[in-house]
Amino acid sequence: MGCSILGKGQNMKSVLKKGIVLLLALIMVLSLMACGGKETGGDGTDSEKVDSNRTQLYVYNFAGGFGAEWLAAAKERFEELHKDDVYEDGKKGVQIVINNSKTSADAMMNQIEYNKEEVYFTELAYYYSLKEAGVLGDITEAVTKDLSVYGDTEGSTILSKMTDDQKAFYGVDENGETHYYGLPHYAGYTSLIYNVDLFEEEKYYFADGVTDAQQLEDYFIVRSDDKKSAGPDGEYGTSDDGLPTTFQEFFLLCDYIAERGQTPVTWRGNQYDDYLRKFLLSLEANIDGKEQMTLNYSMNGTATNLGTANANGFTPGSGSTAITAANGYEMYGQAGKYHALDFLHTLTTTEKYHGELVFNSSYSHMNAQEDFLYAGHDNGETDPIAMMVEGIWWENEAQTTFDAMADSMGEDYAKENRKFAMMPLPKLSASDVGKNTLLDSLYSLCFMKSNIEEWKKPLALEFITFVNSDESLVEFTQMTNTPKALNYEMSDEEMSKMTHFGRSVMELKQKSDIAYPFSAEAIYVNQSGQFNADEVWKSTVGGTVYSGPATAFYEDNVSVADYFTGMLKYNQDNWKQKVY
Repeated sequence: MGCSILGKGQNMKSVLKKGIVLLLALIMVLSLMACGGKETGGDGTDSEKVDSNRTQLYVYNFAGGFGAEWLAAAKERFEELHKDDVYEDGKKGVQIVINNSKTSADAMMNQIEYNKEEVYFTELAYYYSLKEAGVLGDITEAVTKDLSVYGDTEGSTILSKMTDDQKAFYGVDENGETHYYGLPHYAGYTSLIYNVDLFEEEKYYFADGVTDAQQLEDYFIVRSDDKKSAGPDGEYGTSDDGLPTTFQEFFLLCDYIAERGQTPVTWRGNQYDDYLRKFLLSLEANIDGKEQMTLNYSMNGTATNLGTANANGFTPGSGSTAITAANGYEMYGQAGKYHALDFLHTLTTTEKYHGELVFNSSYSHMNAQEDFLYAGHDNGETDPIAMMVEGIWWENEAQTTFDAMADSMGEDYAKENRKFAMMPLPKLSASDVGKNTLLDSLYSLCFMKSNIEEWKKPLALEFITFVNSDESLVEFTQMTNTPKALNYEMSDEEMSKMTHFGRSVMELKQKSDIAYPFSAEAIYVNQSGQFNADEVWKSTVGGTVYSGPATAFYEDNVSVADYFTGMLKYNQDNWKQKVY
């Protein structure tokens, strides 16, 4: 299997922890093999034996952080519902055959028509690129079908659960009629995850009314029943009371955590720029708000927050600027971009604010999650970690670690019994506190392939409809502790079956504006890939082109002003190529 070399800062205790996790994973695999009923396909995915007495519908699932259990549960219910239905002569019932893999739609675009799978649940899918390639089938019937047959209220459809932005993007006008060739799948937010148990134990909450303390500790509550500040939503008595509202408060909190001998923030070291670019987009969206954020993708509107930067900071421009495809590069002068960069610069270049392995290329996202969970619970060997930059899917990815801890340390360490939450991102200043904006940046997509056999289309459309009924949406959310990218309600009883983290995500989603990094405007449709997180933070500084600001800040000591100015230069120099 090869050798493992310890990276900087890794010790034998860390290796032993990973050994326990790997052993548990091996036991789980052997248990599945012993139970029978499933085989392992040549690509390493689980494949079910085909039942020749039933009609098969082949389904592809991107089994990344959101896993596959939700789809297995939907499969079981769908098969039971249609066990007596006949789709082919000599056969009765339906078998959903699932291929769990980790290849994105964009990466396998040229293979989709030749694949066995007929319905897809995936991510990193550029909708209009797939549409142009001719691989998407028309699913309008599923999107507009009344879902009351599955228990939804009368008149409920998938379309009624989509936002106006989603309807405008996914709806394709054909001869005066709107057709749909895909629909959003799961929501994908990248943010700060915080350890609620640690915050409560250490009282890492801002006290109400303290604005100019002489000592750092005076900003924070002393007793659990002390009144906390109103928090990011500006309202008392809500779940974010005492959390940092501004950048200044956030770094005061980091100072306080570090002073207590603990680690404020961690993130993956392997390809760290990847998560940090998505995190920057989340910061930018929360600073600029939904309208100005989405202007980055439509290039059709008025920019109200452009400016320039120098060593003294950001200087707002005078007035507003009409943005079109021709001058869209000017959007790289937005205030939100500058201030997001400034936040990241402070976080990455202040050593006490982050873990020692966050720039180590051998430190994976799984390592970071594991350390986040074990820190403070390993007999004092690892300092507690307060926060982690991650996607909302992290609990699912860390399931093996949760299980290992519960197995070796007791049920108090099981996922269901620990308290983590998604932190509302701080604002630039106290005057901005209030409405939160989330950015959904995974480009998730559900679709039916275009060349599915005609007789099987009704079955595929029915399955798409079924998995987007309220019952299925709630089941998905309860199993993954993450939301689908649609509008639906959950009762308190239904929410009670989720983890503390899952409930926090749903609560924040319901209280926030949601911005999407796409538009139906020609500039985005024709160049979708140029607007993802890997592209939008490129900058030219001193002749060097950077794709990730964290690298520029941490490794090359590039200033925020130089990086911000370089983004405008890079995009202005390359705009004609990017647009045309």
